Amino acid sequence: MILNDFYQQLRESAEEAIKSKKESGKIRAVLGYSICSVSVGANEVLRAMQEVLVEADIHNVILETTGCIGLCYKEPLLDIYMPNGMKYTYELVTPSKARAIIVSHSLYGEPMEEWLLKM
Repeated sequence: MILNDFYQQLRESAEEAIKSKKESGKIRAVLGYSICSVSVGANEVLRAMQEVLVEADIHNVILETTGCIGLCYKEPLLDIYMPNGMKYTYELVTPSKARAIIVSHSLYGEPMEEWLLKM
């Protein structure tokens, strides 16, 4: 039972953290960041996103990384969570695509349709 209590406490803490990020009114950009994504450029994608936030003086985006998403052949994958609840998943993200995606969502509120995940 101690393990179940620990799990429940951990889950509640994570849910509260996500809730506070949603309520912040900011866009969440979550990059899949595991061995498969790093091997195809996730480090460079993350660096490009960090740079564009500074260069364009963008303050309405929270950058995050997460573990394996499970679609290795589509990596790097980038999820964009908009404050209104919409989620967009981008596939095969390069540094230049990442910059454009961040600018398009943060400044114009529009997705880059041509780069969305196709299944």
